[in-house]
Amino acid sequence: MNKPNVVVIGGSYVGCKVVDEITPRVYKTHNIVLIEKNSHFRHLFAFPRIHAVTGFEDKAFIPYNAPGSNNASAFVASVNAPIEETNNTQLPSDSIQIIHEAATSILPDKVILDAGTSIPYDFLVLATGTGRPGPEGLVGQDKKTGVEIARFHQENVKKARNIVIVGGGAYGVQLATDLKTHEPTQSKKVTLIHSRPHLLNRFHEGLHEIALNRCKELGIDVVLDKRVVIPQGGFPLQTTDEDFDIAFVAGGSVRGDLVILCTGSVPLSSPLLSLAPSAVDKHGFIRVKPTLQIDTDTLGFPNVFALGDVADTGAHKAARPAVEQAAVVARNIEKILQARMAGQPEPDLVLDEYKPDLAGIHLSLGLVRSFS
Repeated sequence: MNKPNVVVIGGSYVGCKVVDEITPRVYKTHNIVLIEKNSHFRHLFAFPRIHAVTGFEDKAFIPYNAPGSNNASAFVASVNAPIEETNNTQLPSDSIQIIHEAATSILPDKVILDAGTSIPYDFLVLATGTGRPGPEGLVGQDKKTGVEIARFHQENVKKARNIVIVGGGAYGVQLATDLKTHEPTQSKKVTLIHSRPHLLNRFHEGLHEIALNRCKELGIDVVLDKRVVIPQGGFPLQTTDEDFDIAFVAGGSVRGDLVILCTGSVPLSSPLLSLAPSAVDKHGFIRVKPTLQIDTDTLGFPNVFALGDVADTGAHKAARPAVEQAAVVARNIEKILQARMAGQPEPDLVLDEYKPDLAGIHLSLGLVRSFS
């Protein structure tokens, strides 16, 4: 007998954690299907470093499943079957199916993929995160392309003399401090521009002071409360032969021969617009209830959940809070299934609720220093 599907869209840290949490709970009654556009899990925490440091960029792209090998796998607890559950039973090797395509739209009972095929679902979990705006954000990438892009950036910073980084969030701060603690970029001029009065402005002010002092120690020029004018068509992708002006919206400028934008991404929520447009706010984030079910103005979809960076959960956008969100989603799906089996009405269920915690981060401040 064919089992219905629990479909998870998005296979980064959050989507993988959902799969790990939910598989042992529901594999007897449901298949778990992960839809992930990229061929390999991308270890995003390493991306600032592989932008600057050579020699290990290929290790930032991890196979989703490498049965029979000693290689690392993105699914530590689920994919490399057979895997032991907490009760010492084993999950079947076919518990999880991974489909490397992009989800382009969602209907009440199925997900439409970019190849034109569809995947039916009984439950749907959106963990699509953030990415580049527009259709480009839905385009997948293989490991070869990802490694080539990393090496392209490494060559650019190696050739540059005067590097300007735009964006003083975690990515920009880590990239700037990595550049200044690694040869051949250690001796280059690095300027970090941030549009807010404080670096890492989503966190406590004290973290700004720590990051700013580290930048000063390394000789990084920090420009705060200045918004950069992005030229039509963007900045040159490669290092230029001569310095050029990088203008500020309110006037003034700095000069550089390479600009690296670290200004953040947009939520990748567009596939949900075909199912529940009222569940997507004006910024593109998915509205969710405390139970992490999507929150719509009219018709409800209690079998559709969202979490992580794409969801407006009230939590800081990071992997750590999403770990608890994944557990809440898994427990709630399990509760709904148990109620169905017991013949209990689903509207009367008391589901778990997610409560946001304080924002936290483990931040590297160069190759030999970090802060938590």
